[in-house]
Amino acid sequence: MPVTGGDQTECEASPLQTLTATATVPVGSTVVWYDAANGGNVLVTAPTLNAVGSITYYAQAVNANNCSSLSRTPVTLTINAAPVVPVTGGDQTECEASPLQTLTATATVPAGSTVVWYDAATGGSIVTNPTLNAVGSITYYAQAVNENNCSSLSRTPVTLTINAAPVVPVTGGDQTECEASPLQTLTATATVPVGSTVVWYDAANGGNVLVTAPTLNAVGSITYYAQAVNANNCSSLSRTPVTLTINAA
Repeated sequence: MPVTGGDQTECEASPLQTLTATATVPVGSTVVWYDAANGGNVLVTAPTLNAVGSITYYAQAVNANNCSSLSRTPVTLTINAAPVVPVTGGDQTECEASPLQTLTATATVPAGSTVVWYDAATGGSIVTNPTLNAVGSITYYAQAVNENNCSSLSRTPVTLTINAAPVVPVTGGDQTECEASPLQTLTATATVPVGSTVVWYDAANGGNVLVTAPTLNAVGSITYYAQAVNANNCSSLSRTPVTLTINAA
């Protein structure tokens, strides 16, 4: 009987591959393929598989005298399905914090599959910990691997971004004056680089945003706090105090 070229098992590829059963016989004989171990039908086309699933073909030897081998040799072809691609847990974008935060990429797969992270959409290297703990941006790629060790046909990108906080405002200086008549008005000032704006608060942390100018027009003293906000809507990690004082005459 024919000597099998071996069963073949592969994971689904894209485009879908074609597997072909093979078997060998001695010189002077030929191989005839059937769809059953006994009886069945002679295959009029090649013993192939080009769909997800499994099929067994049976090779029988026929010699020059038109005699057939007493048994047939089975050859099984299998294409295991690739798992579905992971579902992203979502891109993450945050402003720099203090202490600096750590972002972690997430993705989910159906039961029976696991997620493997890569540093590239194709090829690349496996990443054991898809995180970001520095200012900047990075994209990781999630691929599903199932119990047959087959990988999803594509990878799901997940981007992590930590936008830099702007530098703290530079104070225009504390102001102290003696009471005048009529009573003067002092206004706190601070500057930030181009692209940022100053937001004034009534406290060094938390507190309230000032809806009017940071001024003083009464005898006494008050401190306002300037925080920078940039184009990414990120705030400086601290606030700059500016104190206004009008001493009584």
